[in-house]
Amino acid sequence: MTNEYHGDARSVTQAGRVDRFEQHLHFHGTDARPPERPMSIPAEPTLLVDRRDEHRTLYSVLERSSAANDSSDSGSGALLIALCGLSGIGKSTLARSFAWQVHERFEDGFCYTDWHGHPVSGSAELARSCLRKLGTAEHELPAADRDALQLLRDRTRGRRMGFVFDGLVHPRQLLDLRLAAPETMILFTSQHAASEFSSDGVSSIDLEPLSRDHAIELLARITGTDPAATDPDVGRLVELCGYTPLALEFVGRKIRRLKHWTPRRAADWLAGSAHRGDMLRDNPEVRDTLELAVTDLPAEQAELYRLLGAIPCRTFDTATVAELLDADPADAEDLLYELHAANLVLESEPGRFHLHDLVRIHAIEHAEKLGPGDSERAHHRLVTRYRRMGAHADRAVMEPSRLRVAGDEHLVTSEENPFTKPTALRWLETEFANIVALVHHASGRGDHETVLALCDGALWTLHNHHKHYEGTLRAFELAIGAADGRDDPLAGARMRILRTRLLMECRRFTEAHEQALEAREKAVSTGHRQVLASAYEFHGRVYLEQERYEPALELFRSAWEISERLGKPRGMALVEHFAARAHSGLGDQRKALEYLESAAARLADFPNDRRTSAKVKLTTGVVLRRMGRYRQAVEQLERAVVELSSHRSDEDDEKLLFELAAPFEEMAASLREIGERDRAEKCLREAVAIYERAGSPRAERLRAGTG
Repeated sequence: MTNEYHGDARSVTQAGRVDRFEQHLHFHGTDARPPERPMSIPAEPTLLVDRRDEHRTLYSVLERSSAANDSSDSGSGALLIALCGLSGIGKSTLARSFAWQVHERFEDGFCYTDWHGHPVSGSAELARSCLRKLGTAEHELPAADRDALQLLRDRTRGRRMGFVFDGLVHPRQLLDLRLAAPETMILFTSQHAASEFSSDGVSSIDLEPLSRDHAIELLARITGTDPAATDPDVGRLVELCGYTPLALEFVGRKIRRLKHWTPRRAADWLAGSAHRGDMLRDNPEVRDTLELAVTDLPAEQAELYRLLGAIPCRTFDTATVAELLDADPADAEDLLYELHAANLVLESEPGRFHLHDLVRIHAIEHAEKLGPGDSERAHHRLVTRYRRMGAHADRAVMEPSRLRVAGDEHLVTSEENPFTKPTALRWLETEFANIVALVHHASGRGDHETVLALCDGALWTLHNHHKHYEGTLRAFELAIGAADGRDDPLAGARMRILRTRLLMECRRFTEAHEQALEAREKAVSTGHRQVLASAYEFHGRVYLEQERYEPALELFRSAWEISERLGKPRGMALVEHFAARAHSGLGDQRKALEYLESAAARLADFPNDRRTSAKVKLTTGVVLRRMGRYRQAVEQLERAVVELSSHRSDEDDEKLLFELAAPFEEMAASLREIGERDRAEKCLREAVAIYERAGSPRAERLRAGTG
């Protein structure tokens, strides 16, 4: 069956596409008049959540235009309004909702056309579509584009009408209509950013993702359930949906269909890369819009779009993109902002960009069009940049001479370190998710060298200051596999030692002991005495955390003896500090104090190791308090506070800030014993404030007096 019209009839209705609701009205004879009020709007949406501010803005624009027309004899043309934003953000839903609320204000008609996935040849095609909506017969439509545009202007002049053009890929074709009808409104939705139309007399609105609460509200309406806003799985689910209505509707309908699904099950399913493509497949209008937007990109922008789909990094800055493209940073920045103007790339903060999840899925598909050589070279440049920057950051924060097994010295020896300690920590924190993603990607590619380099350098340095346990633990598990994969027992021992500490800090003691034993075995097989000393020390710390002091002391003695034979006074001091804590736990405070005095004396030769020195003073204060020497305890704890405070910045070194809480807390206990309750309360308030800032549950316990 074809959708064609032949012969004569008084009126015929043709429906070519139901989803676009094209209505073609044909009238026989030249004297026939078009219908008095053409009207075509899709059904009013039922799942609109929030958007109150956007509605108010739309009404305000409409009212201002009406007031301006009332106060002047002639207007400058139709009111143009653009709803802008990335695909899936809810532009079409808002356009339909607003159309239904205001269509009666336009007594001469209201026409809606859906252009999603439809490449428009030019403004004349839009004009002919509008003329059909106004009831113009096909045989009356001018063949010449210029005449079609003029006929639309003639038939809208002096009329009060509303038009909605939804999903236009090239909105500038619409601007060329130039309707001289000041009481007519033209509303269009666009993938482009609102700033694209700021100089064209268009009132533009950029739509943002929903707030967390409104995203949960929309999810509840779709699923017919009442998800708890405080449920972390619900929060994770709406975050994975990017707080966008389309993604929430996609997942919500699946939850409604699969009634046994919990928010956790849905979030886990959506997090799986194998399933995310379903979102685009089930929403062809979004795919079509993105496909047309990307097809229209110039070659250099299209190449960048494909490369961004090929890399595992979720965020990126200009320097990273310049490395990826092997281009000048200024040119890379221009390309990024071109993609940003097309709403294919979002700017999460000044100079930092990311792809929305729906766009990312599409970009990953387009990455397959890259030549294998181009993709491999770009990936190598990206990985090299992260390894080089990670190695610099590691050396800016940690001791340059510390034991490292990754072998990235060649990347940094010939250039000046671009970081200070604060800027290095900021870079590491910003790039943490990308570094972890690169570790996983390198592991999948069998690139053992990159896995070890990023874990031994960037990730371990960051962990020593800012904690991201889940991602770091998994990365170090991959690092152990990488070391074994390249038959490198030294790296295998080192990675197991570091993972032992992570497990210990998470109080996963059974796993920590298993990992520590493996580390000791690997260290013995290497014959590397320093690594073996480290393995003994870290295993002893697991026992220490469990308050199993006797086996801890045995391991600390072994570590100390190796460090003494190697002539490593700092290593000896570290072990003496831990041994002091063990002796104190056993009740032998005098022995503990002897170890602490020895450790302090050795650390005097390492003035830059302020943290360890402060920790020794803290433990000394604890031991003195247990001995009943409260005033001396306060003196030691005050020195620890001064030492930590004088070398930190609240903004840049959260670890040092957090470590200040313990000496304040211990000082409060000693001050109470000597009757200085006001000072004690002040110290306790300081400790609580620090714990609160760090999000530690210890703040609440201290306030409750349970310690």
